[in-house]
Amino acid sequence: MPDSGELSCLLCGMRAVGEVLSESVRDDRTGRHQVMRCNVCGHIQLFPLPDEEADRSFYDGDRQARNLIPDFDFEVWRLKCQEDTGRRLGWLEQVRPAPARVLDIGSGYGFFVDAAASAGYEAAGLDLSAERVALARANLRGEFLCGLVDETFVEGRRGRFDAVTLFHVLEHVPEPVAFLNRCKALLNPGGRLLIEVPNAADALLWECTPYRDFYWQRAHLSYFDSARLELALRRAGCGTVKVEGVQRYGLRNLLNWVDSGRPQLEAPADKAPSPLLAEIDALYRRYREQTSRSDTLIVEMPL
Repeated sequence: MPDSGELSCLLCGMRAVGEVLSESVRDDRTGRHQVMRCNVCGHIQLFPLPDEEADRSFYDGDRQARNLIPDFDFEVWRLKCQEDTGRRLGWLEQVRPAPARVLDIGSGYGFFVDAAASAGYEAAGLDLSAERVALARANLRGEFLCGLVDETFVEGRRGRFDAVTLFHVLEHVPEPVAFLNRCKALLNPGGRLLIEVPNAADALLWECTPYRDFYWQRAHLSYFDSARLELALRRAGCGTVKVEGVQRYGLRNLLNWVDSGRPQLEAPADKAPSPLLAEIDALYRRYREQTSRSDTLIVEMPL
């Protein structure tokens, strides 16, 4: 396989020679996809991109989760996501207290929407996966919609929401700048756009080969570090924003990768069994966040 090739960058829009970072990705049954870095702006992306029909089939079948966890259990996964759900709800409550209208785009199984609805928000979720939306409707509070943030969706809801949340969504979309502009159009004056993405500058990604092989995946079309996330937001007219790091996974996850070379899928995740280990875990997370090598990036954009 070549170590370079021409791609059309999803971020800067340039057609340029790109550097091949990986010749294969997880969950790719076709064997066609690579991970490449744009030599103009440095953005990392999947190449070539899946077509719309292939994407809908992938998400309708919930393949991102089912390929990883064949015996998927809704309540077990809800427990595993509890820490993230609580952190995200606390973030929302800090920047836009209830009551308020909130749209969670890429709502997945609906855990955040359920938590927001329980906290007094008028909360709705939108997801491409018919299976995930069906599970959310059957088990959780809130309104759940199946579909895309296209022009039709925006026109029917323009300026309706006080907050729009994108938790691990921007990396999945084929036109991140245009997508951000559509999300902005859903907000009313004074609304807030809350974004969370995996960090392509994650220390573990570049220091652990098994993790890197796992990290590159067919579902992720883009891989953002803080500079490229800021560039996407500037190109979408968001002005100056402050990107911050969050370390979602603690020392137990790090040791699991180093010792066994596999993801930690048990729930609940990363709970330190003693106060001393909890203190060490907190120091580890804080260090990763302060050095911009955390596993996750977050940013709040006011309209």
